[in-house]
This record gives sequence, C-alpha cells and structure tokens, in this order.
Amino acid sequence: MTLSAEGEKRLGKLSAAVRELLARTSTAASIDRLKSEVRHMSGPFVWEAINLDGALTALLPADIKSAWIFVLKNNTPSQSHYHPNSIQHMIVLEGEGTAHIGQRTKEMVRYDERADPSAVWEVIDVSVAHEFFPRGQDMVVLSFHTCAAEELLEIDATTGRQRTYEEQAL
Repeated sequence: MTLSAEGEKRLGKLSAAVRELLARTSTAASIDRLKSEVRHMSGPFVWEAINLDGALTALLPADIKSAWIFVLKNNTPSQSHYHPNSIQHMIVLEGEGTAHIGQRTKEMVRYDERADPSAVWEVIDVSVAHEFFPRGQDMVVLSFHTCAAEELLEIDATTGRQRTYEEQAL
C-alpha cells in the first residue's frame, strides 16, 4: 500500500510512541504478566490499557485517545468484531499469524522499526470487522485507538453483542 505524506507522518508518530513504550520496563512487565494470564484464561485474549502520560501523548497524533497491549492466545481465533466508534492502529510485537480485516486476509508482519511503516502497521477503519489467528505462539500486539479507553466499544460481528474493555472512571 502506498501512503500519502500525511499517512507516513502519522505512522512515524505512532512508531515513535512504540519505541518509547518498548524502552519502558513497565511495558515489558505488563507484556510478561499478560502472557502468563492468557494461558489461564478461557477467552481468546487479555489486555491492558496503557496510561497516556505526557511524554507519550506528546509523541502521538492528536486524535489518538487510548493505547493498549493485547496478548492473543496461540491457535485461538480472536473472534470477529468491530469498533463502531474508533479507528484502530495496530502492530504485532511478538508472534505470527493471519488477519481477516474487512474482505481481505493477510499475513501479519512483526514490527521492525527499520521496516516500511505500511508493511507493519494495520489501520482498521471504524466499523470494519476484523479477526486475528495467532499460530505457533501467543501474539502480542500494541493497539492505538481514536477514542478514550473507557469509550472503546467492541461489537461481535456474528452475534451483535457489545462490550467495553475499561470501566468508566467515577
């Protein structure tokens, strides 16, 4: 896919945020904890919202309102779903597998800061159904959304069931 200059700049900002997150010991600790948790969970994945502190927010495009670490269970489809209120930007940090995004199926490419951003980033538009199929090991992804963590809605593409990932702060 060929990116516009604006698209390249956007993915460059997101990549800078990824480098910042990967340099933090708290990110590594969260990934390790989530990898342990996913092995004991019945669902296809576990997650943690990332605190968007000032240093991280300064790196991100202005419309990014939340960031997440997801660990998807090996050999377990994530279940087809969509987000009616957010554009999702995601990269794979660990693992491999395929993705069904809208009408296309593709092999997921692991993040490498030297790679062409369009090869490693997946941008999933509002209300586009997507499902991931990790294989060989658990898949670790970073996901950035254009809505706040407590507002992110997931709609099951098969049943229409809704859920949120984070509780509204009181």
